[in-house]
Amino acid sequence: MNLEIELPDFVTPLMRKWLLQYKIDVIKDITTIGLFYWNYRPNRRKPEKPGRILRLGKSIKIKESDLKRGIYFLEVDSKTLHVFESSGLSLAGIRIAKEFIFEDEKFTQMRILLKYIS
Repeated sequence: MNLEIELPDFVTPLMRKWLLQYKIDVIKDITTIGLFYWNYRPNRRKPEKPGRILRLGKSIKIKESDLKRGIYFLEVDSKTLHVFESSGLSLAGIRIAKEFIFEDEKFTQMRILLKYIS
């Protein structure tokens, strides 16, 4: 199977496989593809567990639309992928970050890292 949109150079083969597995049916609706990273801040109550802050990095706007659908990636290692999805209108949408593991030629969702409604 092949993707129907032109992807930027920073999209790795692991990211491409994730798009093929999870977003092939809505690939034409994606407005932005990019990268993100985690910033950490100290946690006074639990010093062993610092707070995570999601920061967007390099991104490419694919198309213009009122209904935004952005996908941002963080490749942790050769089998672990963090994916941040942002969808909806500017001030009325959902933002969710999930962790996926690639094993046996398919991705498995491990856990939700961040979820909020904006």
